[in-house]
Amino acid sequence: MEAPKKYKEPRKPFRNTAFSNEVCDSDEEKGNLNPEFGFGIRHVQMICMSFCMIALYMARSSLGVAILAMTDVSRKNDTNVEVYNWDKKTQGLILSSFFWGYMTMQIPAGLLAKKYGGKPILLVALLANGSLCVLLPTLASLGGWPMICLCRVLMGLTQACLFPASHTLLGRWLPANERTTLAGVVYGGAQMGTIIAMPVSGVLAETAMGWKLIFYATGGSMFVTAGLWFWFSASSPEEHPMMSEEEKYYIEMGLNMSTAFHRGNRPTPWKEMLKTGPLWAITVSHIANTVAFVLFFVDLPTYLEMAMQISLKNSALLSALPYFGMWVGSIASSIICEKIYNRGLLSIGACRKIFNSLGLFGTGAGLIVLAFMGPEHKNIAIATVVALLTMCGCTSAGFMVNHLDLSPHFAGVMLSITNFAGSIGSILTPVGTSLILRNDSSDISSWRIVFLATSAICVTANIIYLIFGSGERQPWDRPDWGNRNKSDAEYPSFSALVTTEEVFYGGQL
Repeated sequence: MEAPKKYKEPRKPFRNTAFSNEVCDSDEEKGNLNPEFGFGIRHVQMICMSFCMIALYMARSSLGVAILAMTDVSRKNDTNVEVYNWDKKTQGLILSSFFWGYMTMQIPAGLLAKKYGGKPILLVALLANGSLCVLLPTLASLGGWPMICLCRVLMGLTQACLFPASHTLLGRWLPANERTTLAGVVYGGAQMGTIIAMPVSGVLAETAMGWKLIFYATGGSMFVTAGLWFWFSASSPEEHPMMSEEEKYYIEMGLNMSTAFHRGNRPTPWKEMLKTGPLWAITVSHIANTVAFVLFFVDLPTYLEMAMQISLKNSALLSALPYFGMWVGSIASSIICEKIYNRGLLSIGACRKIFNSLGLFGTGAGLIVLAFMGPEHKNIAIATVVALLTMCGCTSAGFMVNHLDLSPHFAGVMLSITNFAGSIGSILTPVGTSLILRNDSSDISSWRIVFLATSAICVTANIIYLIFGSGERQPWDRPDWGNRNKSDAEYPSFSALVTTEEVFYGGQL
């Protein structure tokens, strides 16, 4: 793989890459890229991915506020706004129905993203979710809550591809020394979408059109995002029409894999992957993080309005504050983690464990404090929620990008596995919360049980991650895996990798 003439060579030498498909494994080698390449098409790609995340999370989170307006009996005499008499159990089913489809499609979504690339998969998700949002008010009038559940299931099916496709794209676009920060920017779009959706939904719900305008506005924003994604993104650097040879070379050297390795139709090493202990450590953390996130994602407006006795408009605004904190935590932890790693202060595995601990232990501690708050502690409770979700954002530099450390090539497939497990928690959390609350969302003692149980899940999960987690690239991600019985003459690079196995695959966190 010859460098373009204009390319500025890294200040530190790469390992001698006699073969273009040789894999860079050690922490020292991963930090050897030139960090001064500058702004490029890969940054445009990350911005577009962040916009996709924002738009799809707006669609995902707006129902948490909309359902309060849809069941607001104070507007039952308003002829412009339909109001529904749904009990807490029915509301829990509606709110959890998104995750029924989301869970079902996780594994296929990872495989589809690997086969067809991230661009067409995310484009379909944006167009489908935009259409469903625009149609939802009409379908609700015709079929009631079962039709809303059907819409949300379909939205979940199409949004299931969001994280697997994003991880697949990150694995193809980002050099190791830029991975944590730029991935944090992309995934920070999830919090930003929620930050935008909750207060805006609260304002739109009080207009003459009521809650219907929430879905019309959300659908329109996704159609705009789909246009931007279609024109300015690509599934891989070599497919982007504006990509320079210099930047493409920089990305390939940063991943230390050739274009052929990226595009090769390698079979997924399911057996080896499922036997990987660090993958299951990520899975447990993913479940715990999802349970905590969905608890606030779905029920925070209800908690603030019913338990803390804050009005719908103000609760919608206040519901956005914790997600701003989470966004700050996500971006800050990603930047700090990357600086620590690139300066050689800690291995990538140690960095992941530190920031994952800040996220899950911090969330667990905040939930314990919140469990003993009441309406007389409004301001302290709000500050606690903001603080614990800010800490929760630190997991963006923990388990959330750990898949890319273990296997850049199969990161999307691995994320589909862990996200599938997390989706089980997504389904059970709203239903479990509604059963504990028993149609009385103002009961502080019931909220205490919910918060303490969630805290125990977060703490236990992080202990498991500390014991079994790792940041080392796995042997089965190598291009020679599955061909090690071939002759050296046919696959000369394979023997070179095997003879250096202990050096590049042993000993670190």
